[in-house]
Amino acid sequence: MPSILNSIFVLPIYEAISSRATRNLEADHFAIIIIDPAQLDCKLYINRKIDSKLVARLEKLLQEKAPQSWISHKQKHFSPNLGFNSDFINNPVCCIFSETLKSQKVLSAPFEIEDIGGGYLVWCWQNETFNFSEVLFEKAALITEQVALSFKLSLKERRSQELNAQLAALLELSTAIYSSLNYKEVLEKAIHLSMGIVGADGGSIFILDKKSNMLNPLITIDEQHEDKIAKVNLRLGEGITGLVAQNGIGLISNHTETDPRVYHVPGTPKEPESLISAPLTWSSEIIGAITLRSTTGKQFVQEDLDILTIFARQTADAIENAKLFESLERAYKELSNTQEQLIMTEKLRALGEMAGGVAHDFNNVLGAILGKTQLLLREVENPKWVEHLKLIEKVTLAGAKTVQKLQNFTRVSRQSQFEHVDLIKTIEDAIEMTRPRWKDECQRRGVVINLDFKRNKLRPILGNPNELVEAMSNLILNAIDALPKGGTIEITAMMEDEQAVIKIKDNGIGMSESVMRRIFFPFFTTRGEQGTGMGLSVVYGIITRHKGDIDVSSKIGMGTEITLTFPSTSETIQKPKAPVKIVSERGATILIIDDDDNIREVISEVLEVLGHHVKSAPSGEEGLKLFKKENFDLVITDLGMPGMSGWEVTRICKSLKPFVPVMMISGWGHQINEEMISQSKLDGVLGKPFEIDKIKNMIQDVLAKRLQTTSDAPAKK
Repeated sequence: MPSILNSIFVLPIYEAISSRATRNLEADHFAIIIIDPAQLDCKLYINRKIDSKLVARLEKLLQEKAPQSWISHKQKHFSPNLGFNSDFINNPVCCIFSETLKSQKVLSAPFEIEDIGGGYLVWCWQNETFNFSEVLFEKAALITEQVALSFKLSLKERRSQELNAQLAALLELSTAIYSSLNYKEVLEKAIHLSMGIVGADGGSIFILDKKSNMLNPLITIDEQHEDKIAKVNLRLGEGITGLVAQNGIGLISNHTETDPRVYHVPGTPKEPESLISAPLTWSSEIIGAITLRSTTGKQFVQEDLDILTIFARQTADAIENAKLFESLERAYKELSNTQEQLIMTEKLRALGEMAGGVAHDFNNVLGAILGKTQLLLREVENPKWVEHLKLIEKVTLAGAKTVQKLQNFTRVSRQSQFEHVDLIKTIEDAIEMTRPRWKDECQRRGVVINLDFKRNKLRPILGNPNELVEAMSNLILNAIDALPKGGTIEITAMMEDEQAVIKIKDNGIGMSESVMRRIFFPFFTTRGEQGTGMGLSVVYGIITRHKGDIDVSSKIGMGTEITLTFPSTSETIQKPKAPVKIVSERGATILIIDDDDNIREVISEVLEVLGHHVKSAPSGEEGLKLFKKENFDLVITDLGMPGMSGWEVTRICKSLKPFVPVMMISGWGHQINEEMISQSKLDGVLGKPFEIDKIKNMIQDVLAKRLQTTSDAPAKK
């Protein structure tokens, strides 16, 4: 609290009693001396009729003698109620007044102000004939008691006001802590409130970095040296702040210029100031310190440290609440991103299933059209009709490629066995394939696109090089489309955590959040009629089939960056041996099993044209009945049939006659992988729609393998 020497505290009481105290004792002068024994300091309050030079001399002499005199009286446990004796008439205070004011009689009455100080009431008489009496002593004792009581009540009121101010400040800080999410704003308020309560001019909050044991300033308020203090990093135990953070005990230094514990901030003048620091403690753990300073002569006391310690605890709560909020906010953001990714994955999965089903049905339709068209091309000689049929064949094959893209998007297509892929070469091939777009075509339009490929050493990955070149090309083409006025495309290849990482970045038009959420959906495009909407969906399917990840970041007007991540490998790939070509001497007897009448009819006609003998069945059950009764060189079955699937037909055929090859032909053909083929002992898979030459070659290969197998089998004895 402020010193009791403060005139705001004493002057109202002096003005209220001075006239009455002078009149009741018929004195010529009345004075109050207030003494601060801790500082050996005193202040004089006396009526203004006395010459100012005399008052100044009085103050000087009292400064030298009065504090020690009062302390001496206090040690004797004085009380004016016990009556006045020579101690109250002939003490140093009386002598000073007598000599300075030429008073004939002087009476001083000591009093206490709680346990923080006290003083004297002094009466002076100029009349030589005036004599002391018991009545006068009683009046003086009564007035002294009233003055002491007034000071006591005034002090209690003052303390009550200060306590109310402290409680109000603490309440304001508590409210700020639990109502504001801006923790820096809360901490600034904490410093301002604590500065106001203890009378400081500036302050800082230091946070302890446990790894380095360094204290770093988080918030600093100082009109003159804020920028310099904000750069200070203290070791644990360095300076007042470092000691407080090390020991967890608040400290005060009122004479920093001579205190060896004090750390001098570089770049600031060495001038007298006071420091007070309290530890920031949370859950019995020190997380930092709050340090306040005064350069205006304020000297901190224990009471200031007590209240600052309370503020420090509240401030520590604010810091930990901020950390908790940041942690929760980060967790929420991660959860939101994960949830969004799961929703995205589920949407893509549903689209994949739908795309797969649509692709299967379209393949059946296209298979019938293509088969009939190619059969007609073998029969028709009229050039005009041949031209029409070739156009139908071309359109049908183009449709088949679109359907295959849909199947690729389902992320389960595995047309070929994976091999070691050099991603650097893959990117170089994609750059060359797209060169006509990003260089030649742009130059014709007067637009410049700079493509920069930063190569770093990469480990190989397992994959399909053709698919990966297609994916890289699509991404480069998308970057080109994002640069209608030219710009830069940066491609970077690097290794991170045993993974091959490819970054493709452009400084083009960018994308909005809503567009980014949909770019991998089939048929979604921002290019209007010029785009098919299959480019990035195909890329997505290719990357995920290669067990990779794809991440997109973009802002409108600031460009787009796509990051591809692939698991690298050191696995050795065994290349499959080329099959032995053995051409059959005769037409084979083939069993066709398919529930689609059109497909069954087309395959039968195609095989008959190729010179084979064909029998067909509309279901798995009827097909197996024929298989058991007759001998067949080959069975061709559809995959998806009601009742009994192609997998079950294959299993039963292989169990009954292991040496009879079984081929599967289906609209799902591209989604049947090598593992599934091996487990079911299938001899071949042909996806719909098929061309006559392809089914001819596959049947020839399958029959050739059968002849090879039977010729290698041991003879029965």
